[in-house]
Amino acid sequence: MNEIARELRVYTRHDMGVNAVDTLRSQISATLGQRFDFPTTLRGSTQHFNVFFDSSLGNAGASHADAVVAVCERDYGVVQAYFGSITPPGLPFNVIIASHISGAYHYGCGTVDLYCQDSSDTDFINMLVVAEEVEVFAYAQGKGWDCAATNGEGLSRVLAEALYPEKRVLVAPAWLDRGRPDYITANEDTDADIVSNACAVLFLNWLHSQLGFSWAQIVQAAGASLAQTYTNLTGQSDAYARFRAQIQAHFPEGMPSGLMVNNPFPL
Repeated sequence: MNEIARELRVYTRHDMGVNAVDTLRSQISATLGQRFDFPTTLRGSTQHFNVFFDSSLGNAGASHADAVVAVCERDYGVVQAYFGSITPPGLPFNVIIASHISGAYHYGCGTVDLYCQDSSDTDFINMLVVAEEVEVFAYAQGKGWDCAATNGEGLSRVLAEALYPEKRVLVAPAWLDRGRPDYITANEDTDADIVSNACAVLFLNWLHSQLGFSWAQIVQAAGASLAQTYTNLTGQSDAYARFRAQIQAHFPEGMPSGLMVNNPFPL
């Protein structure tokens, strides 16, 4: 399968004929489509990606897939640099643009089939691709970011927003306005809790925009919890107390935060 994809990229690169490209594209669709959740059409391939769309989307799906093909390698280079230039096993990624899902998912932190919600706003699709891609890189890194828990879910969200800031999914107020529990010292063992996700997003943005650490430094200081990442970066052990005190000074607990961004820093 990967060999067919490599051949397709070579044919495309050297423009060796539409018929040859279409034949190879059909082979990839037939090989991979058997394991996807629904019928798909392969639209294009790059060095690290095959991009499919839900066949029911027709011409719109093809156009949206083209937008992913156009930027996926650029975004991959940014994410790979954050992770110290590692390459996850099992590539290429298979991006599957779907009409009937909300958000994005993949079956396991290290799996490379990335299902992403279709949208006429193709930067939103590209943001979802980055978020799922980050989780695969984090799994390959193996230093503690867990895509199924607070710290890994938070990382995928902030790095996706770093590349696509206008496409953010606003979650930060959920932690500020719902009791401010400590998901920094230890993870919540789910990626589906909006309060823990909000806590992680705020904390990681605080590390980056308030304390001044680069995304690469934060990513490569990975620990089993956000507190451990903070300790790896600073040598200190007061992650939750320091973060919460600064938040309290600007967003007093018990009052609606009114926050409309995920990153209010620097304060």
